[in-house]
Amino acid sequence: MSKVFKVCEKDEWEKVKHNDFFEGSKIDKNDGFIHFSTSEQLKGTLEKYFKSKGQLYLLEVNTDTLNFVWEVSRNKQKFPHLYEPLPLSAVKKVYKIFVDTEGKHIIPEQVFHD
Repeated sequence: MSKVFKVCEKDEWEKVKHNDFFEGSKIDKNDGFIHFSTSEQLKGTLEKYFKSKGQLYLLEVNTDTLNFVWEVSRNKQKFPHLYEPLPLSAVKKVYKIFVDTEGKHIIPEQVFHD
């Protein structure tokens, strides 16, 4: 099983966590797909798009049952994109992302282990 991650702001997650599907954030809807990152890409994603934001959630998603498209994006890396709503049944774990005293996001260690 491969896994990818979706960063959500608290209000986004609170609105959809009891629904069947997540349609994506505002930027996802503007781009026409839901943005995901691998565990190796998370730090860069958080620094670039969520630098000043606290109260974030990290959704761990199993890639085996969804139609992800891997496309070249930031730093010429391939990122997983989903061109359909995310069924919340595919979300295997939800982590809260904390911010340290220097304002840096703390990614839970479990993210880096199978």
